[in-house]
Amino acid sequence: MRIALAQLLPAWEDPGANLVAVDEAAARAADAGADLAVFPEQALFGWNPESVAGAEPVGGPLTQALRAIARRHAIAFVCSIRESAGDGVRNTALAVDAGGAIGAVYAKQHLFAIGGEEACYVPGPGPALFDCGGLSLGLAICYDLRFPAVFAAYRALGADAVLVPAAWPCARLRHWRLFLRARALDNRLYVAGVSYAAGTTPVEAYCGGSLAADPEGEVLVEAGEGPGLLIADLEPAAIAAARAGPDPAGG
Repeated sequence: MRIALAQLLPAWEDPGANLVAVDEAAARAADAGADLAVFPEQALFGWNPESVAGAEPVGGPLTQALRAIARRHAIAFVCSIRESAGDGVRNTALAVDAGGAIGAVYAKQHLFAIGGEEACYVPGPGPALFDCGGLSLGLAICYDLRFPAVFAAYRALGADAVLVPAAWPCARLRHWRLFLRARALDNRLYVAGVSYAAGTTPVEAYCGGSLAADPEGEVLVEAGEGPGLLIADLEPAAIAAARAGPDPAGG
């Protein structure tokens, strides 16, 4: 199964412009033979813990626009919305299949309290899985990466890979690389994280670094700072081989 990590820097609080960027990246990913494209956290707005502008229920106008993009390019992808739900607004990633159907809805479980995210957002209820290219895929968002239990839960549910849309800043980029690799090795699955291309928003400075780690925790592919697509092929045989080996927790 081939995935494309679409490293880009969103236009600040401009979903119209960002939908165009998502459309263009989805087209390039399809041309590259990807089964699935993954976009960074809040790619339609830019991650802003103090704003819930444009929040909508799943199925709202932005959701419908994303579904249309998937159908137009016949590619599955993961992209975020600000989801208005009964208990508040959630930072939510949608998995949309190549026919435009919603395969999974995942809301960030661990809000970035240091950045004030919990003042405007509420956490999601738990894991979400979907199937694509013969693999079972889980979703996590940015700060979730610091919580091993999220990824252990996915392994227990039978996930083959976990996809992590993020807005991970330059200041902690070394943690990003470490956590992606560790979560993959701990659970013997692929972990692929996509973050913002180099640039500065009113909230943070970003330096790229999107990365996919294999089930042995080795770096499969890694991006530099600039915008672009990072292509990774996920092999079921690599998952089976890693799980047949010694448990990394055993030393």
